[in-house]
Amino acid sequence: MRRSLERVSCNKSIIVHLTLFIPDLLPPPGAEALIAGSAPAPALERMLGRGEVEHFPEIDSEIWLCQAFEVEQREDWPVAALTAAIDGLPAESGWWLRADPVHLQLQRNHTRLLAAPALPLETQESSALAASLNAHFAEEGLELLTPHPQHWYFRLEESPGLAAPMRSALAGRPLPSNALGGARASHWHRVLTEAQMLLHEHPVNQAREARGLPPVNSLLLWGAGRKPAVPGRHFSQIWSDDPLAIALAVQAGAEHQNAPASAALWFGQRPGTDDQHLVILNRAHLGLRYEGADAWLRALTALDERWFSPLYGTLGHRNLDELVIVATGPGLCLRCTLRPADRLKFWRRPQPLPVPAAPGA
Repeated sequence: MRRSLERVSCNKSIIVHLTLFIPDLLPPPGAEALIAGSAPAPALERMLGRGEVEHFPEIDSEIWLCQAFEVEQREDWPVAALTAAIDGLPAESGWWLRADPVHLQLQRNHTRLLAAPALPLETQESSALAASLNAHFAEEGLELLTPHPQHWYFRLEESPGLAAPMRSALAGRPLPSNALGGARASHWHRVLTEAQMLLHEHPVNQAREARGLPPVNSLLLWGAGRKPAVPGRHFSQIWSDDPLAIALAVQAGAEHQNAPASAALWFGQRPGTDDQHLVILNRAHLGLRYEGADAWLRALTALDERWFSPLYGTLGHRNLDELVIVATGPGLCLRCTLRPADRLKFWRRPQPLPVPAAPGA
């Protein structure tokens, strides 16, 4: 079987275009001290020096994905309806709002938000918490649907009148005091306050704290909207375990499977046909948001070894005709496009990753 794949991958008539989308790949503020005197990503720096690099304003992962599939923003980006469909809910009708279980971690000067996967939650815990919340909000006609322990939803008959930051904008970061906007923001603030009061003394949370686990002490409201059209057909294969990416792939008629751990595994798994591939790599995002700058640096080094270096070495071979790297970070989104001829631009020096200034600098 492996020989068959190798023969297919060497068919010169096949052309493959690969886009890597890597949230939080760009250095966090103050990273100069962390990477001073080292070259944690030499292959990536070589790519940035020889490829075509464009800079754009910072963008949340969910918004980038929606735009990549040409999903339109209405009152908000309609993530909830898209993911509800793959979670087995009747997303074709009504308005949908994500109301995910989260932990608000009180720190000295701010409140930090922990969400999945930093907040593991069992199905039984999810069901018990939702049952108590549903009993409390029954008179208002609000019902939490929990098809997945970490994906909770409100289905509504009319617009929730709410605009909220995407989850990737808040996860692992200080929570802004004015996160909710829209015509009915005050209503949803009240719902959140009542939910927090109920969750505070819930037996599920008491049991979690006794086991040393963070309690579910709030809900994250986001992604409101009706199920949208997904007209974009730019990718034929999506490699990711991200629920929104999978939902968009399903709606666009694209194939999808989990992202492999390395470029070598990706070459072995991809079909031997002309294709536009999108691979989403979240290791840097999870490392930075939930473990800190050292974990981000380890993720960057691993990505360089497992993805950037082998992909750069095979550009123009194994039918890889174009490589696009889209990387996000504080205040910036970077897009680097590489084609086989770019490898011959020996006169171009490697370019380091742009590092934002440290707070207060």
